[in-house]
Amino acid sequence: MDHSERGGRLADLHQDLIRGFERVVALFERSARLERNNNHEGAALKSKVERKAAELNRHLESVRELQLVMPIVAPMKAGKSTLINAIVGYQLLPARANPMTTVPTRIILVEGMALDRPELTIPDSLLSLYDTLERKLLGRLRSGWTVGSIHGYLTDLAERLNRTVLPRLERRYIGAADVHKALARINDEMRLASLALNDDYLSYMLDLPELRTGHLHPFTAGGVRGGQLVIIDTPGPNEHAIAARLGPALERQLHDAHALLVVLDYTQMGSEAAVDIENRLGRHVEVIGKERLYAVVNKVDARKTEDDLSADETRQLVRNTLAISAGQVHEVVANWGLLGSRVLTEQRLLGDRFRHADSEAAIAVLRELNPLEDASELEALLGDTPPVALTRTAERLLVKSQVVPLIEKVIDQLRGDAAPAVMKSALHRYQAAVEELRTSLALERSAAEHDAKEIELQLAKLKSEMEELADHRERLPTVVQLQERFRREIEGFASELEANGHQIIQTVGMESARTEKSNIPLVDQTKSIVRKLFDAVSSNRSVSDEIEFPTLEEATRLKDEIAGAVTAQLRELLDQGRVDLDKLVRRTSVDIVNEQESKVRGLIERAARTLSNAFDVDVKPPPPGIHEQFRVELEDPAERMRVSEEEYEETRTRRIWWTLWIATEEVTVTATRPVKVSVYVVSCTSIERQLRELFDAQIDDMRDSLRAYVGSELTGELTAYYDGLGDYLKGYHDVLTSSLGVHQKSEEQRIDHGKTIRALEAELVTEAETLDDYLCRLTA
Repeated sequence: MDHSERGGRLADLHQDLIRGFERVVALFERSARLERNNNHEGAALKSKVERKAAELNRHLESVRELQLVMPIVAPMKAGKSTLINAIVGYQLLPARANPMTTVPTRIILVEGMALDRPELTIPDSLLSLYDTLERKLLGRLRSGWTVGSIHGYLTDLAERLNRTVLPRLERRYIGAADVHKALARINDEMRLASLALNDDYLSYMLDLPELRTGHLHPFTAGGVRGGQLVIIDTPGPNEHAIAARLGPALERQLHDAHALLVVLDYTQMGSEAAVDIENRLGRHVEVIGKERLYAVVNKVDARKTEDDLSADETRQLVRNTLAISAGQVHEVVANWGLLGSRVLTEQRLLGDRFRHADSEAAIAVLRELNPLEDASELEALLGDTPPVALTRTAERLLVKSQVVPLIEKVIDQLRGDAAPAVMKSALHRYQAAVEELRTSLALERSAAEHDAKEIELQLAKLKSEMEELADHRERLPTVVQLQERFRREIEGFASELEANGHQIIQTVGMESARTEKSNIPLVDQTKSIVRKLFDAVSSNRSVSDEIEFPTLEEATRLKDEIAGAVTAQLRELLDQGRVDLDKLVRRTSVDIVNEQESKVRGLIERAARTLSNAFDVDVKPPPPGIHEQFRVELEDPAERMRVSEEEYEETRTRRIWWTLWIATEEVTVTATRPVKVSVYVVSCTSIERQLRELFDAQIDDMRDSLRAYVGSELTGELTAYYDGLGDYLKGYHDVLTSSLGVHQKSEEQRIDHGKTIRALEAELVTEAETLDDYLCRLTA
């Protein structure tokens, strides 16, 4: 099949999918109306069906527009907003020193849209939420609550709210200046509410603000496979004061994603924030696929010396952390990309009217490349830089930023394959939703055909199962118990890793460097390198713990060479240790969750069998919950004063006999005298001690990270597992409760109700078969 024929078939399938999804959404809406007419007993089930219909509608719109949803996730201040601005090509998102993103925002990149006219739309549901939020904030402020000093940048907003001088949020804002103000306000108000109110307003958000914009950089697109890229600007998960409240919003966006872009800060590589993001991603990557997870390491311009992580070391560290391939890791300097793009965007917009002396973007580029002391220097530099040279400088800065290769290699590829990815993702979600609704309707219909006493009996059994599940949940291991379980599992591993590291560090000693081979390859490699360094400087000296040099430069060079050689091997040991530790932690986590599952699995299956037997419906239990940097700065070499003999020449007068006369003459003689001189000492013992302390701190960090994981992520997984099982039982409890309401109707109404449900079931069966056919066509 040639490309054009496949493109035509994909286009036909796209239209078929839209019509099919519309039919499924209509079935959900009809089902919700059916429950609405079923007295108050059907209220919970109606609400659940309406929520599912709204979710399916969002996926329908994603398919209709072929939107590829790509959240960008990053620790706070990693440069996420700067990277988004660099990708777009201008200052779309406001920049400031304080944290910005609290509310996840949909950013839609629109072909042909003007670069200076972004449009921000705030949905009606969000406007209503902010009305409520502002009223409650006003009450809290007038009761005496004040903004803490750590969030002082919110003080002005709090005062304006208290004086009721803020206008009501509008539904639409157009233009960069108005968009910036609106974005800053909605994010800061939500942040203020997170701090001041004992409620999670982010969890009430049904719709996200939507920001539509043009873009400077071209994207490869063609035919139906092109699609539309939607970036989700997400909150950082590591702002301690409100991290817990930001979690659910981030989780929802990850669940709906087709691809993920993770931004990491080069200056913070290996920090807790990066580990936290890794843990959050773990539960969603199975849905999205590892092949659609990309990591961007920002701020690599901080790489200055040989001791800093090299590009290869950085890539390896990220690969180990996120378990992705080398081709999925990219390095950028987002700030350079934005600076260069801003100049090029202004030149495109203004044309002949562009004046670099009046351009903030041009001035920012010159300030980045030239340390300027005052305004006169800047003015002189502007005068000496012709427009053509400025353009070349901006283009060169953009190239050096590596943002364009990121766009070409990652975003173009994702965008070009948007159609199949979006269709497949939506198909899976629609298939699961259709099966869930069909089972619920079959149970409700069958239950309604039975005697009310039978329904009440099954409700009582189901309630008993729910209470038993709650009892199991109450007996979950405590954080302390889980930490003790991990301590026993991990301590042996950590001790072995620590011992191997100490053997590598011990090669710093001269005697140790010359001993026989060990059975650890990294130790032998380090010995060989260190021995060569010692031989180069001490071939004519006795073997000693200390080596003296006449200058600090020579001593520092040897100290750095020794530390660099040992550090490289320790990094490799730690990187491999982190990989092995991750596997061990994951195995232990799976064992713990499986232990809990073994306690409640029989209960869930028993409930499913009971409902299936009582009402002749195939009720399926839910699936199991889980399936199977090291930087060194050492002290400078010690300065020591040593007394030595110094030769010097001096002129002396001596007497001589000349015939009968005594005469004098001056002579130059060589003499010696004691002097104090500085020598610089490289102490092997001192280097070994410092390396050991730094390495042991890394091992302790591993242990601390493990405790943090147990305290939050693992307990969160166990809680989420029980939440899912509880929702499963409650869902069928709601169905049976709704079927009781049918018995309050007249016989004629009950018959009509049964006919309506049977018709819905039949249509759902047909749509399920159609969805299966669509999936076969897509994967053919």
